Amino acid sequence: MSKVAAYYHIVFCTKAREMTLPKEVRDDMYRFMWKEIQNQKCRLIRIGGIANHVHILIDLHPSVALSDLMKQVKGKSSTWMGRAPGFIRFKGWASEYFASTVSPEDRFAVIEYIKNQETHHYGIAFDDEIQCMYQMADLPDHDNDLV
Repeated sequence: MSKVAAYYHIVFCTKAREMTLPKEVRDDMYRFMWKEIQNQKCRLIRIGGIANHVHILIDLHPSVALSDLMKQVKGKSSTWMGRAPGFIRFKGWASEYFASTVSPEDRFAVIEYIKNQETHHYGIAFDDEIQCMYQMADLPDHDNDLV
């Protein structure tokens, strides 16, 4: 039997990074995304974020392409949120996302990082956060194309 651990830290934003994810209903959105991640045979390890972006840490199933998972999670959640009363200002997700693999040892630090998003963003802007992630993942700067 094959055994695979494929941890990914993924970040995606609302359209134009608008603050359209109210804190009062974010847990409902997270539960919806969790179910969709499970439907795609993947395992959600941690989810969190603030009013304009979401972080998830997943264990990607070996039969699932990351791009297909993101298409499903973003597409289905966008449709659901368009009908949910708590997301009246939500206009959809930005087309791009960030993803980076995470070592088994580092997953615990990523879990803590995702848990503390509210506090983290009191001291750092999203643009600075994503630039740091690009650098840590050895990705070229794309002028913050997660819009």
